[in-house]
Amino acid sequence: MIEIPGYRLLQTLGRGGMATVYLALQESVQREVALKVMSTTLLGDAQFGERFLREARIAAKLRHPNVVQVHDVGIAGEHHYIAMEYLPGGPVLGRSGIPREPAFALRVTREIASALNYAGARGIVHRDIKPDNILLREDGVAALTDFGIARASDNSRMTRTGAIIGTPHYMSPEQARGLPLDGRADLYSLGIVLHELLVGKVPYQADDSLAVGIMHITAPLPRLPEHLAELQPLLDRMLAKEPAQRFQSGEEVCSAIEAIEHRPQAHPTRTQVLPRVDTPPLLPAGMRRSDGDADHEPQLGRIDDVLRTPAPRWRTHAKQAPRRRTWLWGTLALLAVLGATTFVFQDRLRDLLPQTRMNALLERADAALAQNILTRADGQGASELYRAAAALDPDSQPARDGLRRVGERFVLQARAALDAGDVAAARAALQQARALATPSGLLDPIEAQLRSRETADVEIGGLLDAARAALQTGTLDGEDGAIALFRRVLQADAGNALANVGLRDALSAALARANAAIDSGQFDSAAQQIDAVAALDPAHLGLPDALARLAQARERRAAAIDDRLAEAERLLREGQLLSPPQANAVRAFRDVLASDPGNRRAQDGLRDVATALIAQAQRRMADFEFEPATALLDQAGEVSSDAPGLAAARARLRDLERKRDAAALPDPAAPATAAQIATLLGQAEAAAAAGRVLMPPGENAYDSYRAVLTLQPDNAAARAGLAQLPVLVRKRFEEALGANRLDSARNALDTMATIAPADTELPSMRRRLARSFLGQAAERLGAGEIARASTAIDQARELDPTSPELPALQARLEQANGG
Repeated sequence: MIEIPGYRLLQTLGRGGMATVYLALQESVQREVALKVMSTTLLGDAQFGERFLREARIAAKLRHPNVVQVHDVGIAGEHHYIAMEYLPGGPVLGRSGIPREPAFALRVTREIASALNYAGARGIVHRDIKPDNILLREDGVAALTDFGIARASDNSRMTRTGAIIGTPHYMSPEQARGLPLDGRADLYSLGIVLHELLVGKVPYQADDSLAVGIMHITAPLPRLPEHLAELQPLLDRMLAKEPAQRFQSGEEVCSAIEAIEHRPQAHPTRTQVLPRVDTPPLLPAGMRRSDGDADHEPQLGRIDDVLRTPAPRWRTHAKQAPRRRTWLWGTLALLAVLGATTFVFQDRLRDLLPQTRMNALLERADAALAQNILTRADGQGASELYRAAAALDPDSQPARDGLRRVGERFVLQARAALDAGDVAAARAALQQARALATPSGLLDPIEAQLRSRETADVEIGGLLDAARAALQTGTLDGEDGAIALFRRVLQADAGNALANVGLRDALSAALARANAAIDSGQFDSAAQQIDAVAALDPAHLGLPDALARLAQARERRAAAIDDRLAEAERLLREGQLLSPPQANAVRAFRDVLASDPGNRRAQDGLRDVATALIAQAQRRMADFEFEPATALLDQAGEVSSDAPGLAAARARLRDLERKRDAAALPDPAAPATAAQIATLLGQAEAAAAAGRVLMPPGENAYDSYRAVLTLQPDNAAARAGLAQLPVLVRKRFEEALGANRLDSARNALDTMATIAPADTELPSMRRRLARSFLGQAAERLGAGEIARASTAIDQARELDPTSPELPALQARLEQANGG
């Protein structure tokens, strides 16, 4: 049992890879302290103890309300220890992973940032900020601990046991790279803690520390939930990948958080501003209509001018009577003369009658032209009537002008028919115009266009024949395919009915091919063909069915791929990476890539497999098993040649092999070494037989076996003993669980998690123990023991937070509490 002079150990508070923390009584002042004792397995590094004490003494000089006070530092035999202020409030975040209130999270972050600012001003970098190192006093004030261990540990190297010193989930990118650090690295780690306090989990999670470190270096920061979105800028600044882009001091972090804490909670109501539309005046400026402008009729003259014309003067009535009689007799005489003249010159007057017929013809011709009746079979068209008028008088200018206008109208008809694609109507109208002696300057351009169009018709006929032949042979694509040929016809003659029908048939054949591609699983090819049809004929009747079939087929394949991915990821979690041959993660991920070559989950899965193999190789390297490590790295390279960390692991393996060859390891055959090994093996076997697997520190089977391997890395008895320890722990777990000694089962489970964290039975053990605690909680509730039921439920929640039985029991507990 560990003995530290001046201190009496009361109970174990926690155990880590480098040290164990005890609640102890400092006997000189009768004060409870947290006593941290360094693991004896680290004594193989001669400089570690010196760094431990030197840096711990530096930490002891810190005096700040948010820093855990160091009372004492020393060495007792093989044990290096630090006595610190005991904070009964425990870590800031429990194992349950339940998020804390934003106000609490911000306050704790501000208090720890103040402590880091204080330490940074004195040249001290903490280097291991995490929730376990942030403790709460009785009044809820947060305090930072572990300055000494953290600073002493920061050299980015491995111990001889292969354990990475540090906490990967909280490391800054520069710490993960092994670069020099300053206080900004602590602020990054504090940002990770803030994220975990707000959300209940760290932002980057993976199966091994190497993958987590790579995510810190390259992965983007996950977004906060919507109700925490206003804190996103704070986190973005604290978790910037580059130190220069972060807060430069803890004081800046405190100021930023205080600004958020004092920010008003009310937000102004957003209003929608509609764009203003200015209506222009109906009349331009200066053009307003006056009342007098309402009517503007044309005038032939002014009535004033007529009124100013002198009126004729008439004689009086009495004087006019004789004059009337004179006028009457004169008129009768004139009529007699005209009648005689007509009788004498009746033949000449008869010659004037044709002129009256000419006028009638011209009037009817003008009316027909006005109605655009250019020709009629009954002779009542404009062209026939003007010709009749010209026949009466070949020199008649009105008749010639009328025929010219009719010819121009026929030219317009020919042009319109040509534009409409009616070559026959254009040719007929042009012939009519030519028969009317229309000037060649008007006819020749139309004639040239007609000849070109008639030549094109011949070419269109050839294209149609070629398109039909291509369709019959199934040649759809390419310049000589049916689709392209029918489209060329339609480009030349948009209304060509044969080409329209042929194109629809060709597109239907293309959709039939797309459906065949869907049936064979060639979804990309089918989608390309469907898209091509939709681009040419969006209203094609076959499109909806083809699109629906493609969508359904993709959904079926996606479901199958998801199932196979889920199986692959399960195999990965269970450690079935490359075996058995027919059911392993690599085979499953590769099956997915065979169906979907670009599937990112499968690609990432293979990289995860390679990363797991690299992690296994790292553990083999740590135990000096270089040949198995080499084989594992080769397998990782075959699975994913670009797996992160592969090149670094190979380089480290080469370096370790060189060091092994050059190192002067203790000679296992030397009498002193052999005796020490025999003693350690005997202690280990005795401790295992007595059930002391992990406790007390330094006197347990686990520590003794690893001490043997430090002296002789290939000692078969020590390796066999270490391999047997998980079996012993599982047996203790099963016995305790069967006897309903749940606290003992929990201790066994914690021991298993420490000595064999990758054991595949751990998840099952946690779930089974959680169910037992839930059963105990139900019994306690039935007996009215509310407090004990609440403790059992908390234990179950820590072990299996996703248990489906938890909500119902929690509701029963709240009801029993009167909630």
